[in-house]
Amino acid sequence: SDVYKRQGINAEYGVLPMARELSEDEIKSCFAALDTDGDGVITRDDLAFGIRALGKIPSQEQIKKLQEEIGTTALIDIKVFSSAVKKPFPLPHTAEKSMRDTFKELDANNDGTIPESELRQMLLTLGNPMSHKEVDTLMQEMEVDNAGRVRYDKFIDVVINGCPVGDGLL
Repeated sequence: SDVYKRQGINAEYGVLPMARELSEDEIKSCFAALDTDGDGVITRDDLAFGIRALGKIPSQEQIKKLQEEIGTTALIDIKVFSSAVKKPFPLPHTAEKSMRDTFKELDANNDGTIPESELRQMLLTLGNPMSHKEVDTLMQEMEVDNAGRVRYDKFIDVVINGCPVGDGLL
């Protein structure tokens, strides 16, 4: 409806539009990184990972809907991938304040850190759960102190800035 359009909300996906368009080079580079055997196709599981790697945060429900739209074909080519990543999924910066507030509440020591194990568990189980592969990739960017704790401001910054293709994350 017009109300949704004025508020920048897409009625189908219920999210704000992208702040900037992804370039074809970014999309192709991400696809190439996911296409590890170079056969020109990726799996349905790689689709969600690729969308997140390009800086968007689709919910599991949105991914499921997208996979249903694509069909039961297990393999996805660059054309389908490109179309999928251009959909208006939420961007991390739309969730930044909420994330910071949540982590502050979980910070029992009030020192800006939380246990790595607790962060991993939250990412795997709460909200829109991530896969183990996604969590491992994200955690590669985190510095864990000698006490096994992660600075949550650093974690949020990595999430907000996305996982740039070409930085060794894929």
